[in-house]
Amino acid sequence: MKFGASRSQLYDAQKTARARWDAATQSWDDDARRRHAEAVVEPLDDLVTHVLRAVDQLGVLFAELRQAVEFRDE
Repeated sequence: MKFGASRSQLYDAQKTARARWDAATQSWDDDARRRHAEAVVEPLDDLVTHVLRAVDQLGVLFAELRQAVEFRDE
């Protein structure tokens, strides 16, 4: 199982979402924006960051597993 392409897509989506949010905050600065940031944007961004770390760890584990079980011609 390879995680590279999916991880890249998720990372790119996170970067795009952050850029759009940053652009929106330039013209939207009130209590509603702050509440939305605290309730939705920041938790979602944190969750995606954790998922990316987990995908990285899974990639390492699967690579190690693949290496451990692959046939070796010795």
